[in-house]
Parts: sequence; structure tokens; C-alpha cells
Amino acid sequence: MTAKKKEPGFDDKLAELQRIVAKLENEDLPLETGVALFKDGVALSKACRQQLETAKNEVMICSKGLLEPFAAEETGQNKDMSADHGDEGLPF
Repeated sequence: MTAKKKEPGFDDKLAELQRIVAKLENEDLPLETGVALFKDGVALSKACRQQLETAKNEVMICSKGLLEPFAAEETGQNKDMSADHGDEGLPF
């Protein structure tokens, strides 16, 4: 059985992005190498941006007290929906 590769964390991705930027800025690279590094940098930048946006949303939810426990009790509306749409109670 093979072990799953652990995805690099935000700090690792950011460090790799900084390494790529430095290499692109400071080295005389062949065009193909430069383009490949640029593509890798764009992908890392996108991944970092997504992680930051997720973290921002989580902090906002927690700080505003918007996180509430899920109540699994049925309401009158859910009972009506299950009668119209079978046992699932789904609105579609």
C-alpha cells in the first residue's frame, strides 16, 4: 500500500512561489524553462489565494458568531415537501 502524499501547506507554497519569482528575476533562463516556471508560479499563486480566502471566510464566520449548530427537526414546511416529493423531502 502506498502512502498518500501530504499536500504542502500555505507556508510551503508561498516559499516555493518566492523561490520561483527569485529564479525568474535573477537568472538567465531558456524560454521554455521560464514559461514552465511562470505557469507553476501562477498555479501556486492561485492556490495560496484560495487558501487565504477560505481562511478569511472562516475567521469572519467565527468572529461574527454566524456558526450555529444544525437542528435536524422537521418543520411544517419540510413535512409538506416530503408529501409532495416522495420520502426524500427534497424540493426538486
